[in-house]
Amino acid sequence: MTITRGLRGQVVVAVLLGLAGLAMADFVPVLTDAPPEPREIVVVASDMAFYVDGGGEANPLIRVEAGETVRLVLWNEHPGVVHDFVVGAWKLATSRLKGRERDTIIFRVPEAIGRYAYECSPHSAMMRGTIEVVDIR
Repeated sequence: MTITRGLRGQVVVAVLLGLAGLAMADFVPVLTDAPPEPREIVVVASDMAFYVDGGGEANPLIRVEAGETVRLVLWNEHPGVVHDFVVGAWKLATSRLKGRERDTIIFRVPEAIGRYAYECSPHSAMMRGTIEVVDIR
């Protein structure tokens, strides 16, 4: 009889755990459907050009995915020179920054695949490049 009670107790515990798991299943999509953290792109204004992550090619092609959320950080390393980062087609712009300042903008990339110009509005003749929106789905 002790074996039966022990077995019955294990069955009861298993059933209760199963019911608790089913009840929690309604909450799992809420946890897994949280939007991902924005991808951070750091753009440095230096020597009258933009550099992604502070180095490499001047005014580089910046690739982003259609629909992704981006945190763009503009860091102005030019003391005494005002810079901003503008994507006119998206009506997107940082503040105009004096030397040694930074600004952050968070935005959702449009779904339209293509190439879009970015520039520093006070120095658009020298400080300009292209953002390419790609679809990786």
